Amino acid sequence: MARCADCSYFFSIPAGDYDYEKGKGDCVHEEQDQKGKFWLSRPVLEESDACAKMKARK
Repeated sequence: MARCADCSYFFSIPAGDYDYEKGKGDCVHEEQDQKGKFWLSRPVLEESDACAKMKARK
């Protein structure tokens, strides 16, 4: 099973940030609607199972 840590949309939170936890990151991807482009993000753990928008890192 693919994990969030293997996805190109996963960005780990740097140590020292106020919401840092080991293995925690943000899933950030671009969306578009009739008004334009925007970014959606949500907190995830790197060991979580990947969602349907999973895009493998190169």
